[in-house]
Amino acid sequence: MRTKLKEVSGIDWFDGAVMNCKWTGPLLKDVLEKAGVKVEKEKWNDAHVAFSCFQTPTQDDEYYGASIPLSRAMDANSSIIIALEMNDKPLPPNHGAPVRVVTPGIAGARSVKWLDRITVQMCESSSYYQQHDYKILPPEADCKEKAEEWWGRVSALQDMPINSVIGVPKTGSTVHRDENGTIEVKGYALPSGSDGPITRVEVSADGGETWMDAELDQSHEDKDADLKWAWTLWKARVKVEKGKDLTIYSKATDGSGNTQQKSVEWNFRGVGYNAWGETSGIEVV
Repeated sequence: MRTKLKEVSGIDWFDGAVMNCKWTGPLLKDVLEKAGVKVEKEKWNDAHVAFSCFQTPTQDDEYYGASIPLSRAMDANSSIIIALEMNDKPLPPNHGAPVRVVTPGIAGARSVKWLDRITVQMCESSSYYQQHDYKILPPEADCKEKAEEWWGRVSALQDMPINSVIGVPKTGSTVHRDENGTIEVKGYALPSGSDGPITRVEVSADGGETWMDAELDQSHEDKDADLKWAWTLWKARVKVEKGKDLTIYSKATDGSGNTQQKSVEWNFRGVGYNAWGETSGIEVV
């Protein structure tokens, strides 16, 4: 968003930080039920489940905290778990050992590591990182002073939007055509929130005028695995002419029909960017 639209007040995630692996642990729903949640069901949409980590002070707060709607937590189909293992091994320290929450489809900021406390409450987490960080403010909040008027009026980002990323070829690289005049393009795609799996990825080498379908790799060693939350690796062979400054785009579609658009609306923090995937400045020889 910073490079394509205009300056934002946020750190550079480039094409995003993604983890796609196997998590094991009890459903958060089951843990909350065993603890005895006392919020009436008709109030679940107003209540939140807050997660807190007190292991160390953070840059902007005394602790790290986040929360999700109780209605989401109590839905078994949301697959939110208290993770104890990663890829069939005990959770490693740098990924949140001994226990963390995993919130598939939801912004990673809610998947709190080194989990110390879970609280059911009638409001969002009061943590800075819930209240003043991962929120999509309206375009008119275009500076720090104007943003202050909006922080308390906008809910924290929950569902992540559909997205795709081109991993190969890398921006600014040189690639060689094969005997058919094609180059290989590869990447990954992520569905919107709980709307997975990815059903289609298209690639364009002519500015979006024409598109070709990429081949999706949705194989898994566990044939019963639910790929609703998983990324989808994809690849395509694209016919291109020799030359410099080639730009290639990708766009994904998921099971609910969500599709990436050419551009997105700017926001102050620069979060939720999901315009077409892009690699540019390619030299084809």
